[in-house]
Amino acid sequence: MKKLSVLFLFVFCASMSFAQFQSTNKTFGAVIGFGGVGFTGEGALPIGVEYMFYKWDDKLNIGAYGGFASTSTEFISGTATYTNILVAATGNYHFSPGEKFDPFAGVSLGYIIASSSWESKAGFGNTDLSVSAGGLLYSGHAGFNYWMSNSWAVQVRVGLLPYVGAGVLFNM
Repeated sequence: MKKLSVLFLFVFCASMSFAQFQSTNKTFGAVIGFGGVGFTGEGALPIGVEYMFYKWDDKLNIGAYGGFASTSTEFISGTATYTNILVAATGNYHFSPGEKFDPFAGVSLGYIIASSSWESKAGFGNTDLSVSAGGLLYSGHAGFNYWMSNSWAVQVRVGLLPYVGAGVLFNM
């Protein structure tokens, strides 16, 4: 039984190691990472989601990207909270489409909303403040997909929101 289990594990790993991505029109992915607010503190890790819905050709995919990052910093007199929300159109150029290791680079154009708030602690006055701003954003990003099978990949990327992230990508 032990030999059968080892044989099954070997065949399973070997089949995954020779997986090849077959390009489709649609992929969906999610990443979690570090950076995206610009301040240190406690809070949620930045997350990003990507939905590529149009295949221009074998190497260029176009879609949408969204990101969220929030953090808070505790001070003696109160708490500062910072949040960024990003929604963008994005395009990725794949250098090795159809290969297990699939590096890519891309650009995004969208809108970002940044907000900051201050909540005073008791005894330090009532100076609760809040401010937000938004504007056009353009950004570059790069990374790679490592296809574990024809249907899903591990993705590592650098760019904006999160600055450095890792996650999964699904071929739909």
